[in-house]
Amino acid sequence: MKKQTTKEAVRLREKKLRNGNISLYLDYYKDGERQYEFLKLYLIDKPKNALDKQSNKEALELAQRIKAKRIEEVHVGTFDLQSKSLSHTDFLKFYQAYINHYTKADNRVLNASFKKFKAYLQERHGKDKLLCKDLTQNLIIGYKDYLEANHTGEGPLTYFNRFRKVVKHGIRENLFNKNPLPENLKFKSGGMSKGVLSLDEVSLLAKTHCGSDIIKRAFLFACNTGLRFGDIKELKWKHISSGLLVIKQNKTQEVNRLSLNNTALKLIGEKGKPDDLVFPLPSFNGSAKTIKNWATRAGIDKRITWHSARHSFATNILLLGYDVKTLSQLLGHTSIKHTQKYLSIADERKVQAVNALPDLTF
Repeated sequence: MKKQTTKEAVRLREKKLRNGNISLYLDYYKDGERQYEFLKLYLIDKPKNALDKQSNKEALELAQRIKAKRIEEVHVGTFDLQSKSLSHTDFLKFYQAYINHYTKADNRVLNASFKKFKAYLQERHGKDKLLCKDLTQNLIIGYKDYLEANHTGEGPLTYFNRFRKVVKHGIRENLFNKNPLPENLKFKSGGMSKGVLSLDEVSLLAKTHCGSDIIKRAFLFACNTGLRFGDIKELKWKHISSGLLVIKQNKTQEVNRLSLNNTALKLIGEKGKPDDLVFPLPSFNGSAKTIKNWATRAGIDKRITWHSARHSFATNILLLGYDVKTLSQLLGHTSIKHTQKYLSIADERKVQAVNALPDLTF
């Protein structure tokens, strides 16, 4: 489909579906409100013959005719993309629409960031609606302070980065008269909020009743591989061959190759059919609740979440003496800077270990 300019009042967009086909929809603003209209017209992603190509051509032609009709309906002759009508768009509705059309693996975190921002507006400003023209730098700085007051560790930055992603999309959509994002906004360094398990604590969990064998084995597998929940939930037997795991990560879309140790191989059990899930896990929230209760049962007084397994894997690898570059490759990071955050917590553990030595009397 021909690339469109950002100045078009009505845009014809594409959304790739799970079955591989492409759904066509219109995206435009009307009376300051963003409109999405799914046309129930579909393209075949990789047409194999003349019939497929003809079908795509007819779908595109019909979509273009509907687009032309919508342009007429919104009076494109007097419609100015830089007018005040766009700055009067409800930012919260725009935020929600962005989430509705978001297809990447961090959708859950993006949803959480939206809830945090709505809570901030209600608690600090008594608002349940926010026009784009009212999204100021001071309001955004206030949101950053709100996150730091209510969350520790990486939480504030994680939520704010998703919020910033939405604002940047709004900038590209000409919703703001000027860029509302403050420059050089720094967050407090609070370490990692997720509890990190020592090797002894991982062993303790392995000996403790969990309540779900699948969740127990999957979590311990994550402690031995560093895989995220989303990757483990979608892990299939075809991704494992001769002790080597090869999987495309949901978050980064990078291919990660990892040699499984003896413990990891024992945890996956007997090989199933290629397209069968290795760990048929329940929902993220259900798994997280089970893990929390499991850690409490084991007597571990830390805030343990699913992601604690990945943090624990990374920290313990460093404590065993391996370098950051090796760890970065094991975690499948796209840049070593993402791995360096584990150095500080590993150093803290080393200090704790030294200070744990008994005092000598002499």
